[in-house]
Amino acid sequence: MPLLWIAIGVIVYYVFIKDSKSSSGSHAEDILKQRYVNGEIDETTYNRMKETLRR
Repeated sequence: MPLLWIAIGVIVYYVFIKDSKSSSGSHAEDILKQRYVNGEIDETTYNRMKETLRR
């Protein structure tokens, strides 16, 4: 029975970690796009930063 709870805990932990990593990247790209649209950064900077986020 304790192994079942450990397995459930590992699965839940993995799902939350995977979800938080994918959503944080998406959120960062949204902020980057907004900065580009607002004119805070130029196209070269936008492309360089976008490539950095995808690594």
